[in-house]
Formats: sequence, C-alpha cells, structure tokens
Amino acid sequence: GYTVLETFDNRHIVVPNSVMATQITVNLTRVDPRAMAIVPINISYASDVEKARQILVNLAEAHPLVKEVVNCPLIALGDSAVTLSLRAWCANAGDASQVEFALYEQIIDRYRQAGIELPYPYSNVVLHQAAASQAAPENGA
Repeated sequence: GYTVLETFDNRHIVVPNSVMATQITVNLTRVDPRAMAIVPINISYASDVEKARQILVNLAEAHPLVKEVVNCPLIALGDSAVTLSLRAWCANAGDASQVEFALYEQIIDRYRQAGIELPYPYSNVVLHQAAASQAAPENGA
C-alpha cells in the first residue's frame, strides 16, 4: 500500500507504507506554530552553575520574543565544560532563531561581567623523565 500526502501548494506526494513505517517522518503542517528556542552553552567546571543558569533564564525572560521559558537543565559533562541548555517557547520558528542569535550575543557580555568562564578545550601534557636504567643503551649494547 501507499500513503498520499498533500503539500501546502496542493501537490500530492505518494509514499510507500513500508517507508512510512520504517523511517522518521516530520510533520511540517502542524497546527501549533510555536517553536522552541534552544540555546546550549558551555561553562567551565570552576564556574557557578546556578549563577550561570539564572543569567540565562533572566536574559530569556527579558527578551520580547520569548513567550515562556521552559527550563535550563544541565545536559552534559564534557572534557572541559559543563553544558547548560536554555529552552524557551517562541511564537514561531523565525522568532526562535532570532532569540537564539540574540541570547548568544548577550550571554558573552553577561558571563564576562559575572566572572563565568566560557571554556575552550585544552590538554595537559605531562613529561616523565626516564630512570637511568631506562636511558639510551651504552655503546656496544
């Protein structure tokens, strides 16, 4: 069998049911136009997580295109950073994108003012000196 999808411009797309049953389908014609702005941000392990979270929430609540701040969970513990992810409802996808862009700009300034570090990956290299018995072999060895 097959499924017929009607597009917004009145075209019909025929999709085999085997495809519908085995692959992910995204409904782009949903009735609810809201979109969620999602702003993941890394902070250093030394930074105050609650302070960083509160700054994110305050910035989102102050943005005129944000309808509702949903939450700001800690979503990952990385090699050099803790990741928070602000989630906020906006009226539509265009507003959500604008909110994301604006918040990233504001976060940099507010975090600097608050002493919250936006880390970058780094590595510590430790050199061990070989013991005398492991040093280069003597001549003739």
